[in-house]
Amino acid sequence: MNETQKTDVLVVGAGASGVPAAIAAARNGAKVILLEEDPVPGGAPVDMYVGMLCGEPRLGIFREMIGLLNVGHELSGKPIEGFTDGKDGRLHWYLPSAYLQVTLDMIAAEKNIRLICGRHVSKPIVRDGAPNVFGGVVCENPAGSETRFEAKVTIDATGDALLAHAAGCETRYGREGSDEYGEPLTPKEPDDRVQPCTWMYISHRVIPGPAFDHCELKTSGLESNLGWWRSNREECLKRNTGIYLHWGSSLPCRDTRDPAAIAETQRELYEVIRPDLDKLRAHGFGIHLAPKLGVRESRRLVGEYVLTAVDLKSGALPDDTVALSRYGLDAWGEKMTEEDVRVPLYGIPYRCLIPKDMEGLLVAGKAISGTHVAASSYRVQPSVAGIGEAAGVAAALAVKNGGPARDVPIGRLREILLSTGALPKCYDDVRKRPVPRASSL
Repeated sequence: MNETQKTDVLVVGAGASGVPAAIAAARNGAKVILLEEDPVPGGAPVDMYVGMLCGEPRLGIFREMIGLLNVGHELSGKPIEGFTDGKDGRLHWYLPSAYLQVTLDMIAAEKNIRLICGRHVSKPIVRDGAPNVFGGVVCENPAGSETRFEAKVTIDATGDALLAHAAGCETRYGREGSDEYGEPLTPKEPDDRVQPCTWMYISHRVIPGPAFDHCELKTSGLESNLGWWRSNREECLKRNTGIYLHWGSSLPCRDTRDPAAIAETQRELYEVIRPDLDKLRAHGFGIHLAPKLGVRESRRLVGEYVLTAVDLKSGALPDDTVALSRYGLDAWGEKMTEEDVRVPLYGIPYRCLIPKDMEGLLVAGKAISGTHVAASSYRVQPSVAGIGEAAGVAAALAVKNGGPARDVPIGRLREILLSTGALPKCYDDVRKRPVPRASSL
């Protein structure tokens, strides 16, 4: 039997961007359905084991989340002073189950959110016109029936602009040519190459024994609150905490838009990382392989504005800035100098969340409108969370005003983001911090 469920705001994808989007929309008075195809919410930190906190600034709902992680789930057993604002300057990671628990608790605390997991979107609901109007999504049920989720505003937080693409919005995949935006690190001609995928895993000691030297591995582990084993060998040997996060290995995928291609790459990577896994087990460690492959890059929206690496390097803060980011260009697979990597604090314009010629839809997360090189910076959790929070507030404002999301008053949107801490009242403290280096893993 077919059914229809209606809501103010529909968020598809309960990951690092979708969860803040849903919470922000709910806190601003909208009724929200948060739809996730996995059995549980959380996204990359939960199912890809992307547990290290990269990038800054830590603001708004993301700051709340990591505050809860620090207080209740710090691996050392003791909260780290200065952690939530990043001033301690150390590398931290958390167990996937910690991210899951915090995510579930934060969603449950919002009365206006209905979380629905295990539902795969089969098609979008689009009303033809000029512009077209996005009205929600359809999910197929196991018995062959369908459920229509209709919404006044939908937020595509799938990570690969899946809804936008299915609705006919313009999207892009791969690298731009050097003549298009005049960016660094671009080939002469555009191509379909994206950043490689990585299989993450966690090792933890299950048989008592002396510290194992990770320098015997191809990819050493990361010790939370200390850093990379290879960079802090003597201290890691001394601590012998026995639990580490590993960037197992990385390989290109022929098409990260295709789940079958990702599965092929994951099988190939198993053979690459297997010697390290065998060595760890021989030294008394248990291994927790991430259920999913870490996918850095997929399809991207082409929206009202395309954010470029030139924008990032200029430190531009456009008038419609709704989120901030500062993380070095981290385009895996590209040869980069120290200067190539470096970026200052920059703003993410609201226009990058808005599809061209489509009403009723916003795109949040790493699939916003930006180039291949630019996306290598803002794909990290603080950035995508900030983008998601801005999208959630904008969607709620659009519902309240009864107009298109693209016409939300930017002044009012920014006012709310400033009042909740999603944007800082003063940028100076962020500007003065050292620019973090992109990972060289």
